[in-house]
Amino acid sequence: MEIIDSTTHLVMKSALNAGFIVYCRYGLPHLVCLPINRPDDPLLSPAFTHLKVSNGYFAAQFFSTLHPRLNNTNIVSTLYLHVTASNASISDLTSEGMIDELAYFVASGKLLVIPLYEQ
Repeated sequence: MEIIDSTTHLVMKSALNAGFIVYCRYGLPHLVCLPINRPDDPLLSPAFTHLKVSNGYFAAQFFSTLHPRLNNTNIVSTLYLHVTASNASISDLTSEGMIDELAYFVASGKLLVIPLYEQ
């Protein structure tokens, strides 16, 4: 009998399809995903709507103050590439530029931030 290790496939599948788990500055987990990839979990909290206020001002604050140790160092660029679904070079964009673009995507409803903790 052959043992099949599918854990790496599940991690890749969840990272590519469902979204990414990021940690806010308080260390609380959040799922950042596209609306079409939102999990069909009835126990999942609704997405934050207050991040859309003032053209994504609060979303920009959220992305600029992510926890520095719990998240990967390149999480902002990874999220940007995931949302834009582009292989274009992001070397021309600064971190602040990518955060502003992510905030715009949240404000326009193209990106969801869902808390993964009890509120």
